[in-house]
Amino acid sequence: MSVSSDADGAPVAPLISVCVPMYKNGATIERCLRSILDQDAEYELIVVDDNSPDDSVAIAAKILRPQDRLIRNESNLGAHKNHIKCLELARGKYIQYVHGDDWLLPGALRMLARCFDDAAVGLAFAPRRVVTDDAQWLHHCGTLHTRFRKLKEHNDGQSLVMQMALQGLGTNWIGEPTNVMFRRQLALTAGGIRSDIAHLSDLDLWLRLLLRSAACFIPQELSVRQHTSFTAETFKARPWWLDRLRLLTWMIVDPASTTRIRIIAGAWWLPVWLLRALEVVAYGPDRRWRLKTLMFAPVREFSTALHLRAELRRNEGPS
Repeated sequence: MSVSSDADGAPVAPLISVCVPMYKNGATIERCLRSILDQDAEYELIVVDDNSPDDSVAIAAKILRPQDRLIRNESNLGAHKNHIKCLELARGKYIQYVHGDDWLLPGALRMLARCFDDAAVGLAFAPRRVVTDDAQWLHHCGTLHTRFRKLKEHNDGQSLVMQMALQGLGTNWIGEPTNVMFRRQLALTAGGIRSDIAHLSDLDLWLRLLLRSAACFIPQELSVRQHTSFTAETFKARPWWLDRLRLLTWMIVDPASTTRIRIIAGAWWLPVWLLRALEVVAYGPDRRWRLKTLMFAPVREFSTALHLRAELRRNEGPS
C-alpha cells in the first residue's frame, strides 16, 4: 500500500516503517521484498544497502515502487550501524525490520500493528519459522517463546524481563528483528540501538522497551528466518564476548529496572565475568588484551552504563 497524503498533498507519516538493512543479499532480496510488497497494511519501505559488492542494489531497484526508498551507503558501515541508519531514516509510528535474507508471511504487518491499538504496548512479537542447515543451533534456538512462563497475548514487560534475567540474559527469548515490531518513539526515547553490543543488540533494545511498556504476543508464525552459521573466523574472534556483561550491567543501572531485576542482574554479573575469563584463557584470541580488558571491566562497563543512563534521562525528560 502507498503512503497517504493530506488535503494539501503533503505526505502523511506512515503507520509502519519497514526497514530492510541489506548486504550481499543478491540471492534472497527479491523474495524478501516481494513478501513485504504483498502485505495488506499501510507502510513505507526503506532499503539501506551497506555498499554490497554483489547485485543486491540492481535487483532491489527493479522491484521497488516509485515511493519506496533505496539508499546505498558510500562505504560499509557494518550491520549495527546500518540498523541504526535505518531507524534514523524511518518516519513511521512503528518499526518493522526485515533482514535481506528473511521474509514475512501474509498478514504479518497488519496483525502485528493491530497490537498497538493498546497504548500500553511498546513491542509486539510472534514465533518465526526457521530455515537452516545448522541442526545444533535449531535445537537450541529454533523455538524461543516457549521458554516464557504463562505467555499471553498481553504481557507485563517487566515480568518478561524478570524471567530472562533469572536465566542470566544468555539467550534472546523474544527473537530477532524480523519477528518483532516496536514503537519508534519509545525506542528513540529509550536510547535506540547500541553500537557497542556486537551480537545481542536486538535483545538489548527489547529489554529496554519491555522495562517501559507491555508486550503483545501473537501465537502464530508471521515471518521466516534464514539462519546462517557463523564462519570459523567469526566464531574464533568472538566479537560478542562482552555482550552479556553489558546487558547485565545495563539492567543494574537502567532507571526503569525494578529492585528485583537489579538484584538478579547483579547476582549474575560476577559468574558471567568469570566465565568470560575462562573462555578467553581456553579459546583466545588476544588473551593478554582481553584479560586486561576484563580486569578493568567492573569500572569501565559501569562507567559507560552510567553515562548512557544520563543520556537516556535527558531523552526521557522529567518524570
